[in-house]
Amino acid sequence: MTGPIERIVFDPEKAKLDMPINEAFALTQVRSVQDYQRLLNRLPEMRGSSYFFINILGKRARLIITIITAEDQEITATYALDHNLLGIAHDDLMRAGGDDGNHAVPADLMRKIHSALHHPDWRFFKSTLEVN
Repeated sequence: MTGPIERIVFDPEKAKLDMPINEAFALTQVRSVQDYQRLLNRLPEMRGSSYFFINILGKRARLIITIITAEDQEITATYALDHNLLGIAHDDLMRAGGDDGNHAVPADLMRKIHSALHHPDWRFFKSTLEVN
């Protein structure tokens, strides 16, 4: 049984639709003092931003959003989105890359996301699929 559908709240005006996948993950994978300093210099522009990518593991693909939030500390929140509500099929997500890992969202799918971001009545929802 799945729980109630949970809406994800973020600022669509700060969605990064063209961020390269390696740059997006650099924001959440700080491994050195130099990485931290580079990130620290970018935080003012990145606060409140979000970015999308596709995660593939085995034969399962998920549309993911990461939101950079800022309170007293810098925090990221990552959610699997319900891609069906966006009119995106699982096979479309698998097209992003055949290998396991994180992949950039293809241009045609990004257009669907962009359209949803700018539709006044649209909301993004967490996926209710169980993780296997």
